[in-house]
Amino acid sequence: MPDYYIFHFLPLVLVEALALKLMRWGTAKRCLIDSLLMNGASFLGLMLNLAPHISTAGPFGLLLFCVYSTMVEGVVLTLMERGEPGKIWSAALVANLSGCLILGAESAYHWMMKGYPPGLTPSK
Repeated sequence: MPDYYIFHFLPLVLVEALALKLMRWGTAKRCLIDSLLMNGASFLGLMLNLAPHISTAGPFGLLLFCVYSTMVEGVVLTLMERGEPGKIWSAALVANLSGCLILGAESAYHWMMKGYPPGLTPSK
């Protein structure tokens, strides 16, 4: 299971950094660093089994992960004091929605092509 998360870490960091940049969060470097820190905190929660598993619960698991990730990343941005609360939470929400749309599209493609969720082997 960790390989599933590691494979998606860098693309999510880049997509969420782009979302932050489009929201005029800051410079490209600042958006990338903030995205790396936010996703690092979410990834740590996944590795410590504090978050729902994306690949084992289908669309409901992805929804739970999106909520979990938005909360964690909003708290990380709040602790870094990068702006006012409204700006912080809207940035965390938009960044996570973009990341979860990527994960959702990838998961849907995998289910259509292989018939089972990514990260699981088909049952016999």
